[in-house]
Amino acid sequence: MFSIPPIEECDSTMEIKHLWTFLAVAKHLNFTRAAGELSFVQSSVTSHVQALEAELGVRLFDRLGRRTVLTDAGRELRGRAPDLLSHIEQTRDAVREAGNAPGDARGTLRVAAPESLCAYWLPEVLRAFQDRYPRVRVTFGAAARGPLLEALTEGAVDLGFLLEESVEAAGVHAVRMAEERLCLVTRPGHGLAGREAVRTADLSDETMLLIEPSCAQRALVERELRTAGVAPIAMEFVSIEALKRCAAAGLGVAVVPSGTVLDEVARGTLTVLPWIRELELGVFAVHHRNRRPTRMLQELLALAREHWAAGAADRRP
Repeated sequence: MFSIPPIEECDSTMEIKHLWTFLAVAKHLNFTRAAGELSFVQSSVTSHVQALEAELGVRLFDRLGRRTVLTDAGRELRGRAPDLLSHIEQTRDAVREAGNAPGDARGTLRVAAPESLCAYWLPEVLRAFQDRYPRVRVTFGAAARGPLLEALTEGAVDLGFLLEESVEAAGVHAVRMAEERLCLVTRPGHGLAGREAVRTADLSDETMLLIEPSCAQRALVERELRTAGVAPIAMEFVSIEALKRCAAAGLGVAVVPSGTVLDEVARGTLTVLPWIRELELGVFAVHHRNRRPTRMLQELLALAREHWAAGAADRRP
């Protein structure tokens, strides 16, 4: 029969907060930046690392002049600590969920998504989740694909949403939740607006307003332009809002997710061109492959499916 040994007989009494501190220092290789990320004073970061080194009986970092580097032992711990902390968090969340009704559940759910999903897809879903889990703290922030996937694998984010053609990344489980169609928009009165149909080839003499290259829609549009054999002048933007405003000001034709221009089309500041092409991206939910989805996470995904299925027709101008 299994029995728990006395604490003095255990090999280790590592504190969870010391492991989190270690990972922050290992990420930045800088104690000051790690302290800033954790909202600690630097002396606390130093003491946490020293306590962990004393517990393990090894050095985890070396100082090489002004540089901080991981030792062999530090690299080994960096590889193992995220899984250990993930299992601890899963156990904690599962126990809390088992003992609480949704209205009494507590904890934190960390969600990240690109700008367009943050602004146009997720607010109603998060509001519905908050109504069901009023005591759960949801941290919600914008993140591009690369940083989001990195945060997932490091355990800094519980759930992410991405607007992509596909999502294939090591250690990440992705589920296609909905579709988002791309559309061409410009100011009312533009020469192409009066046509019954607009082909991609018709854009050859236009100035194209495009989002930055790191976004999946940029790659999809550029591939479409190459296929049509056209190379229009392009202007690049880092945000959907700036892109829409410049399109409304008459700087050119913009390619945007259709759900992001509903208000502008309704107000008459933008018009949708009758593009014969139907380019779509998927809205993906992503989480760590080896982390069991908690009841709260599953509930959030269910709410997202429900809201997005019901509002699919309303997201097309």
